[in-house]
Amino acid sequence: MIWPEFEDQSGNVILDDTIPVPKTGIALMWIINDERRIYHRDKIKVGTKGYFREGSRKTAVCEVIEIIGLLTNPTTNKR
Repeated sequence: MIWPEFEDQSGNVILDDTIPVPKTGIALMWIINDERRIYHRDKIKVGTKGYFREGSRKTAVCEVIEIIGLLTNPTTNKR
């Protein structure tokens, strides 16, 4: 799973879940499972296009514009 953190127009992560996500903008994307980083390393490139999904439903189109620390994570999985 890849988890988004949506940014407001000033580049701040939207932490208040009562604020609607803008129709267009930028999101930081986090690969939640450390073991999946290697899998995604060969698939995610700048320019890669994909979709946000809710189950089987496509809810938005997205495009990778920058890759930062694909093989690192400031947190660790807790099992």
